[in-house]
Amino acid sequence: MAEGTDQIKLQTADALEEAARKLRNAEISLNSEEVQNILHGAQDKIDQYREELGVKYHEMEMEYERQVEPIENIICEHPIPAVLVAIGFGFLFGMLISRHD
Repeated sequence: MAEGTDQIKLQTADALEEAARKLRNAEISLNSEEVQNILHGAQDKIDQYREELGVKYHEMEMEYERQVEPIENIICEHPIPAVLVAIGFGFLFGMLISRHD
C-alpha cells in the first residue's frame, strides 16, 4: 500500500511541475483566464490524486482492522494470560538487551 501512496505523491508532484512548466513557457501576453485554466487543470489532477489516496488509505485501514481484530478479541477474552505473555516477552527482550551490551 505504501507504494501506492508514493506513486500518488509522485503523480501530484508531476501535475504541479507540469503546471509550473506551462506557466514558465507561456507568453507574457497570456491573459488571466488562460493562467486560471492552467491552474485549474493542475488542481483537478491534484484532487483526483487526493481522492485516490483516500481510497488507498481506506483500504489500508480496513486491512489493518481485519488483521488486528482477532488479536483484540483474544486479548479481551483472555486478559490475564495476555498480560502474562506480554510481561514474559518484555522480560526476555530485556535479558537479550542486557546481554548484548
